[in-house]
Amino acid sequence: MKENEQTPKEYDLYLKIARPDIHVLCYIAEAEDNLMNIRHTTEEGYLKVIVPGDLLQEALNFLDSIKNVINLEVVEIRENPGHT
Repeated sequence: MKENEQTPKEYDLYLKIARPDIHVLCYIAEAEDNLMNIRHTTEEGYLKVIVPGDLLQEALNFLDSIKNVINLEVVEIRENPGHT
C-alpha cells in the first residue's frame, strides 16, 4: 500500500456456501465479536459478508479455519462502496 493510501473502511467478501451452512456460519461468526457482518445472498447465489478494513486478514484466517466444519469458498473480495 502506498504511503498516501488508506485502508478501506470495509470490505465485501462473497462466499460460495450451501444455504443450510449459512445458518451454521452465523452461529460460529457470532462468537467472533465484530469480525464480520453477514448480510444477504446475491443474485449470483453468493453470500455477502462485510468485514472492517483492518480485520480483513483476520476474517480470511477465520473463514479458512472453519472450512473443516463448513464447505465454503471466498470467491471475491471488494472494497465496500459505503452501502450494503
